[in-house]
Amino acid sequence: MNQFKDMFLGKGNLNVKKAATCQKCLRTGDIDNVGKTASHHTFFEMLGNFSFGDYFKQKTIEWAWEFLIQELKISEERLSVSVYKDDHESYEIWEKHIHIPKSMIYRYDQKDNFWPANAPLLGPNGPCGPCSEIFFDQGEKIGCGQKECGPACDCDRFVEIWNLVFTEYDRKESGKLEPLPHQNVDTGMGLERMARVMQGVQTNFDIDIFRPIISSIEEITQVKYNGRVENAILMRRIADHIKACVFCISDGVLPGNEGRGYVERRLLRRAIRDGTQLGVKDSFLYKLVPIVSNVMQDYYPDIKQRRENIARIIKNEEEKFHETLEQGTRILEELMETLQKSKQKTLSGKEAFKLYDTYGFPLDMTEAILNEKGFVVDRNGFEDELKKQRLQARTASQMTGQVFDTGPLSKIKDISKGSRFLGYNQNTCQGKIIAIIQNNELVDVAIAGSEITVILDQTPFYGESGGQIGDTGILESDGTLLQVTDTRRNDEFTLHTGKVIKGELKAGIVVEAKVDVQRRNDIRKNHSATHILHYALRRVIGQHAEQAGSLVAHDRIRFDFHHFSALTKEEITRIEDLVNEKILENVPISAKELTIQQAKNAGALALFGEKYGELVRMLSMGDFSKELCGGTHVDNSGEIGLFRIVGESSVAAGIRRIEAVTGMSALKREREKEGIIQEVCEILNTTEGKLVTKAQDILHELKGLQKELSRVKQKELSSKIHTLIENAKEVSGVKIITRKLEDATVDDLRKTADLLIKSAENVAIILGAIQDGRVTIIAAMSPNLVKRGFHAGNISKEVAKLVGGGGGGRPDMSQAGGQWVEKLDDALHFATELLSKKLLQTGNS
Repeated sequence: MNQFKDMFLGKGNLNVKKAATCQKCLRTGDIDNVGKTASHHTFFEMLGNFSFGDYFKQKTIEWAWEFLIQELKISEERLSVSVYKDDHESYEIWEKHIHIPKSMIYRYDQKDNFWPANAPLLGPNGPCGPCSEIFFDQGEKIGCGQKECGPACDCDRFVEIWNLVFTEYDRKESGKLEPLPHQNVDTGMGLERMARVMQGVQTNFDIDIFRPIISSIEEITQVKYNGRVENAILMRRIADHIKACVFCISDGVLPGNEGRGYVERRLLRRAIRDGTQLGVKDSFLYKLVPIVSNVMQDYYPDIKQRRENIARIIKNEEEKFHETLEQGTRILEELMETLQKSKQKTLSGKEAFKLYDTYGFPLDMTEAILNEKGFVVDRNGFEDELKKQRLQARTASQMTGQVFDTGPLSKIKDISKGSRFLGYNQNTCQGKIIAIIQNNELVDVAIAGSEITVILDQTPFYGESGGQIGDTGILESDGTLLQVTDTRRNDEFTLHTGKVIKGELKAGIVVEAKVDVQRRNDIRKNHSATHILHYALRRVIGQHAEQAGSLVAHDRIRFDFHHFSALTKEEITRIEDLVNEKILENVPISAKELTIQQAKNAGALALFGEKYGELVRMLSMGDFSKELCGGTHVDNSGEIGLFRIVGESSVAAGIRRIEAVTGMSALKREREKEGIIQEVCEILNTTEGKLVTKAQDILHELKGLQKELSRVKQKELSSKIHTLIENAKEVSGVKIITRKLEDATVDDLRKTADLLIKSAENVAIILGAIQDGRVTIIAAMSPNLVKRGFHAGNISKEVAKLVGGGGGGRPDMSQAGGQWVEKLDDALHFATELLSKKLLQTGNS
């Protein structure tokens, strides 16, 4: 219902009074129930019908019943209903008009039959109302088997298939329920639940869009779905989570550490762990992407078009998580070692939560590993940390406990339907000030020096969206001047943010709105260039190279696209050449408003992750590019001027980034590079034509000097070996060499350790050096010591802790490091003591 929030509040712009929808939904509030119950999902499709002051309770109930009985042919005897305990009108409609027996009508309190649940008592504020639910009875053989079983029982016998919400109140801060301007309807029917009823199966996971996925999981894991209940739960959860992630990625949400990306990453990691419990050691989720695609492609063709990309992204995420699990396992082993040394048996809740939150370790996995070694977890401490995180997430969320806006924008919607954008055709216009916002409050007047946001009834200013930054400029009127420093969009309103330079700005007056034309023109050139770049990428490296994000500024372009390897120099050159060829062709650029279907039929490219309304703006460039775009553009490609790529890098798994400049910015960069080249020529006393040869000669000479320096160092090291062995401490027949080498590189340390190993039969070595403000430590053990259980990797890790670092490696040789250079001598002394102690413990065996 979120997309209809303004319609419920009587502030919407839609020219309809009723609607029907099918919505993709992602919800993780009940995630712990997914797989365990017959009905819970993280991803599901919700069917709904809506009324905005048109039909209400009687028609809603009549039509719902008609659809179920006459269209879907569901037996009346299998259906029962519930109503809010104080909603006598709905009860009467069900009993008197639909003729449902009283024994099949249930009255429940606001927890079960009010939306949002418990809204009258607990909130949140905003539109709400009583609801009436329709249930399907699967029969006495399903569920608890008790005679008094009803829809309120959670035994799965009764399936809630349709919720009819009568949104007629606006809850205020005091808890008062005020009537909305008109009575609304918002219904929700879970597609998966209804399919379950229609297909006559017991769970949502047995319907036609889940069975192929679960069958594939059976093949991959070689485990039967209808075998152990525990395995079935894991398989259901994997099927649900992979479906959720495929749709998320298809909609442009990539796994990450924040927001929606973090939710997606957690879902993938849960599914990976479930696979591990089913015996799968390698990446496998990506193999399910084509299955999900085949099942859903009729209604979601975008998934089929992007399935290779989606599979690559998921595989990459799986591989990264397996590495993370290995790291987490090592950390848990270190924690257990610390517990053992301190003679403790309980791992703190904070440490267990860190493993869970950072490394993806579920609590039960941590507990299982600990229990094997005789340790336990502080579960209460873990739960406390989990509660803190959830509280932080709620605080950081944009949802502030209000169902809809209650700030200044909500009040503005009472008096205006939005700002009209005139910027496609003009850079100036007159506009009436609808509202002035200062410090998040509506004000009537803003004086000089005030930093404010102004909303006009019409404007030439483009508000930031679609990757294009907002315009800057001025608003002026009779001695009053506002310097606009940024422009943004919020729903239908354009927000001009800036500072009053002189005079007083008053709500209701007419101002002259003037965009900074030079800056706007530079943005137009860059935006048109991104469309040509998109075309060139798909031509050069493949159709999979779809846009994944962009920044269109006045001085640069940043363009993110799907690709799994760095572009070669040849590819970059070809892309750059193709873009400039299209610019030189000076093709016309035009925009046309169409329905979304008309635009797709015309071949327009809908961008990855973008959301579009019914009417869209299709931008055409010659005969080679058609994209849906609401930004500002040049009229002909030749206006862009020179295009140069200045950078190419990775920004996420499977996402590359190109940075580029056009026009005068490109010319400026070329001149800067030319200046640098001239400066280098002067330093090296050569000309531009001979610069490469001169640089090669210098490098050749440098390599010769480095080779000579290495030879001298090697000779010097060889002369030190005898001294190091002679001065070594001997314990149980083993020589212990722990020394700091001045001005030594890592390579010097390794070579010294190799020479010592070759020069002495029984020797334990810890060498240290300081380079570039950091400590480097090399540990090496002779073969005899390795056979006796000495491990260079473990020893170097212990020593490195004293210099604020870590490391590890092979039993015979390893490298570690740290940042506390002043502690190196202490660390080497500790190394001597550690090795001595270990040798005395193992004896001469």
